Amino acid sequence: MINTLRNTLKNSIIYSLGTFSSKLIGVFLIPLYVSSLTVSEYGMLGILDITAQLLIALFGLSLFQSLFRWYWEKKDPVYQKSLFFTIIASVTLFSFAFGLVLLLAQKELSILIFNSGSHILLIRLLIAVSILEAINIVTLTLLRIQEKSLFYSLLSVGKFSFQLIFTIYFIVSKGMKIEGIYYAQIIGDVIVLLVSFKYIIKNIHIHFLGNITGKLLKYSIPLLFSSIVYLIYTVTDRYMLRFIADYKMVGIYTLGFKIANVLKVIVVNSVNLALYPIIFKMIHDKNNKRFYSKVMTYYSFGLMLFVLAISFFSKEIIILFSFSNKNYWAAYTVVPIISFSIFFGMLRDMSMTGLNIIKKTYIVSIITFFVTFVNISLDYVLIPRIGYFGAALSTLISQIISVYFILRYSQKYYYIPFEFKKIMLIISLGIVFILIYLSINSLNIYLRIILKIMLLVSFPFVLYPFHFYEEVELERLRQIYDSWKNPSNWRNNIKRISGKDSEATNPGQVQS
Repeated sequence: MINTLRNTLKNSIIYSLGTFSSKLIGVFLIPLYVSSLTVSEYGMLGILDITAQLLIALFGLSLFQSLFRWYWEKKDPVYQKSLFFTIIASVTLFSFAFGLVLLLAQKELSILIFNSGSHILLIRLLIAVSILEAINIVTLTLLRIQEKSLFYSLLSVGKFSFQLIFTIYFIVSKGMKIEGIYYAQIIGDVIVLLVSFKYIIKNIHIHFLGNITGKLLKYSIPLLFSSIVYLIYTVTDRYMLRFIADYKMVGIYTLGFKIANVLKVIVVNSVNLALYPIIFKMIHDKNNKRFYSKVMTYYSFGLMLFVLAISFFSKEIIILFSFSNKNYWAAYTVVPIISFSIFFGMLRDMSMTGLNIIKKTYIVSIITFFVTFVNISLDYVLIPRIGYFGAALSTLISQIISVYFILRYSQKYYYIPFEFKKIMLIISLGIVFILIYLSINSLNIYLRIILKIMLLVSFPFVLYPFHFYEEVELERLRQIYDSWKNPSNWRNNIKRISGKDSEATNPGQVQS
């Protein structure tokens, strides 16, 4: 199991580098968008981006999720290649068919989205981007399943790099606006398709598995519904702030949300990219339930360190980003709440493991719909009373409720011995550390930064008296520490961490 966890960590790091690079490229484009687009045009771009997320989900029918679940059903290369062909062919055919239907109603869509029938070109570009994205997601999913994290990250970085170059070209050189941004996105997606084409051909066997197509759709359609509802759920807080409060509160909350959301973009998404394929790969492994249990514990421990880090230093980060505008400084106060919401969102995702394995994904859809209703209700009650704190709290409470119900049904149908006492210990200590952080946040900047660093570093050690670590884990840490003390062993350590050196070469080491 140690090898599997180590490979997961290695792939997570590679994915995070690719994700971070892509986000960095996106940051470079913000000044260009702001200087080239009017506020109204920037709003139109935002509406198009949200609509694109919806169309990509609809075009793909969430069939890439079925690829995760069914790929390891049989360890037969012919079956696996036939499954990949079945899914990518289905997504391609449905995307083009649905896209054609939308093209027939392009003028009506333009009126619906923009209150004007004069943006037909943007509708066409939106449909083209959505089709290409839906097809590419299937290929990228296979890369994740086969743990080709480096190729995945290179494709992602390459795609966004070309989009950056061509966006600058179309906007600066050609004087285009939103249409130039979408032309650049199409070029980036086409390049991904061309570069991965050889890989696609290598991994298909032209045989349509019609006998399981119904099962694939039965599994994916509830997830499609769930993802659409969850998309609505994730933007509810800002919409409700806009309609119940005012734009100033929206701005403060949005800045705090973006700072906290670094956890999801860089940490959670990167780990999930590496972890989900392994979860399904180990379905038939005799130690799979112990693996799922330890992953949730390790994941909770690691993510809580990041939650504390970004919460502790959110005040300094926000002051640095908005030094000339003190109106934004209050945003740091909601960062800990939103960060804990992301933590519980991770627990929600991990709790779904059992339901995904037994293919009862419709339960997730029902719970997500219910939690969305709860979130909107809480927003309606809390925002008029405590403003953006209400929006943050409603999101946190909704995530906790979601974790509770998903765990309840998941454990009912597929029991996994999760280490709930350890996870509750992590959460409890995290809350205590946040309260300590709040008590020192008014001190001199240099003193409080030193105290925050000391507090953050102490977190793993404070867990020790509570018997958080198993003896096998402590022994492993001792071995690593003793090995790293000797510089002559550094090269072997690097090989071991990178996965190039098998644990089998050291028969005396402890296994978990």
